[in-house]
Amino acid sequence: MDLEKLSSLLKNKKTQNFFIYGVGQAFNLISPLLVIPYIVAVCGEEGLGKTGLGFALSLFLILIVDYAFDVKGTKQASEMRDDRQQLEKLFINTIAIKCLLFLAVVAIFLALVFFVPFFQDEKPLFALSLSIVLAQVFTPHWFLQGTEQYTAASIINICSKGFYLLLVYSFVANNGDYIYVNLFLGGSSLVFNIVGLAYIMNRYSFKIAVPVVSEVTAILKGDFSFCISQLFLSARQLLPIVLVSYCLGYYTAGQYKIIEQVITSSRTFIQVFLRYFYPLVCYKAAEDLKAGFRFWKRYSTSDFLIVLAAMSVIALMPEQLLYFFNASEESVNELTPPLFLVLLVPPLMAASTALEQLMMIANRNKEYIRIVISVTIISIVSMFSILGKFGIIGLIATFIAAELLFISLYFKNSYLHLSHKTNE
Repeated sequence: MDLEKLSSLLKNKKTQNFFIYGVGQAFNLISPLLVIPYIVAVCGEEGLGKTGLGFALSLFLILIVDYAFDVKGTKQASEMRDDRQQLEKLFINTIAIKCLLFLAVVAIFLALVFFVPFFQDEKPLFALSLSIVLAQVFTPHWFLQGTEQYTAASIINICSKGFYLLLVYSFVANNGDYIYVNLFLGGSSLVFNIVGLAYIMNRYSFKIAVPVVSEVTAILKGDFSFCISQLFLSARQLLPIVLVSYCLGYYTAGQYKIIEQVITSSRTFIQVFLRYFYPLVCYKAAEDLKAGFRFWKRYSTSDFLIVLAAMSVIALMPEQLLYFFNASEESVNELTPPLFLVLLVPPLMAASTALEQLMMIANRNKEYIRIVISVTIISIVSMFSILGKFGIIGLIATFIAAELLFISLYFKNSYLHLSHKTNE
C-alpha cells in the first residue's frame, strides 16, 4: 500500500512539477557554495569583497530593469495563461519596457563610476558586472513561472549556472581575476535567457511587434510606486556590503560576504519555495479567496519549518561552515559570534516573505508600499548609526529588528485582513 501511494504521488503532475522546479532552482543554492570558497582560495577575502560589491550594485540596478515584473508579471501571466492574445501583449510589453529601462540603468551606472570616487577604483569590475543587469532584461523566468512551465525554466537555470561554474573554474586563476566573476555570471545567464525567450516565442507563436506607446506608458505609471518600494527593499538588503566596503575596507567586506551567505542562501531558498506556489495560490484565490488563504497557510508553514531546521543544523557546527568557505583562522575567530546571531535572521525572513506574498494576494498594494518604504528608511538610518560602533554584529541586529517590524505590519495588514474577510 505504501508503494502504491508513493507511485501515485510520483505520477502526480504537481509533485513532478515541484521536483523539476526544485532540481533546477537547487543550482541557485549550490553555485555560490562552489564559487565563493574558490574565489577566497584564489583571490582572497578582499577579492571576494570586491566581487560581492559589484554583484550588489548589479542587483540594485536589476530592480530598476525588473520594474516588479518578477512579482506582478508572474501574477498576470498566471491569470492570463488561457488567453494567448493577452499573454503575447504582456510578453512584448514587458521585454520592451525592460529594454527601455536598461538604457536608464546605463546612465545611472555611468554617473556612479565617473562621479562617485568610491566606485572609480574598480571601474573594470563594475563595468563587467553590468552584464548581470543586461541578462535580466531578457530573463524568461517570470513568464515560465507564471504559466507553470517548470521543466523549461529548470533546464535554462541548470545550463546557465553550469556554464557559469565552468567559466569560473577555468579562467579565474590569479589574484586579479576576481573582476571576471560577475561577467561570467551575467554572460552565461544572457545566452541561456535568450534561448528561453526563443522557446516561448516558438511555443506560443508570438510575433515580434512594436508595443503600443500608450500601453507602455500606462504600465510605467501604474507600477511606479510599487517599483519604488522594491528599490527601497533592495537598498536595505544590498546597502550593508556597500557600507562595510566603504567604512571598514574590502577585507572586512569579504568577511561579511561569508556571513551574509547564510542570509543569501536562505533568501534564495525561501523565494524559490514561495514563488513556486505563488502562481497557483493567485489562481486559487481568484476563484475562491478562502481556499487560496488555506493553501497559503500550508505551504508557508512548511517553508518556515524547513528554514528553522536548517539554521538549527548550522548552529551545531558554525566553525566547520566558516572553514568550508576557506576563511582564515583569524576570520573564523572573528566571525563565529556574528554567525550565531545571523542564524536568527532566516526564520524571521521566511515569515516576513510569506506575509509579504500574502499582501500581494490580498491586493494590499498601497499598504505594502507604505510599509516597505517606512521600514526601509528606519533600517538604513539604523545601519548608519550602528555600523561604526558595533560593526558586523550591529548590522545583523538591524536586520533582526527590521524583519520583526515587517512581520508585525504585514501580519496586521494581510493575515488579519484576510482572516476577517474570509469569515464574513
